[in-house]
Amino acid sequence: MSARVPRQIVWAAALLWVVSWVLPVVDDISGWQAFRYAVSTLWPYRGHESSEFDDPAPHVLSAATNVVFIILAAHVELGRVTRPGTFLRVGVACLLLNLYWLVQLARDGSAGMLQMGYYTWLTAFALIVVSGVLIHRTSRTPTAGTPA
Repeated sequence: MSARVPRQIVWAAALLWVVSWVLPVVDDISGWQAFRYAVSTLWPYRGHESSEFDDPAPHVLSAATNVVFIILAAHVELGRVTRPGTFLRVGVACLLLNLYWLVQLARDGSAGMLQMGYYTWLTAFALIVVSGVLIHRTSRTPTAGTPA
């Protein structure tokens, strides 16, 4: 498989990721506003802070996955994925961590509140994982008679 396929998938993921920042996530809250809320324990936002009942750790970690997304996408684009297994594990960890919001709202019975922005954002992370699977699989493919 060509190295172009993971790059094309990452470009699609990046497009979805960027779009997710302006789409509504919950009610009339866009993706960038949801990000600001998630990090409000570290960087106050319009008087919003996570309540004492919320655990700020998953909020901040979920927000941090956006930085990891940029790093992972850049590594694929620049052809610098030197450890495909680690790339894949980090991508899966980010995706699972970002499912936190769906699980939390499902536990409250309000998962229906999540809107297109959240699912677009989640799909972007899923595509990073798909590119990681392809890179990992390609890295194990023997080439030109070299043993695997």
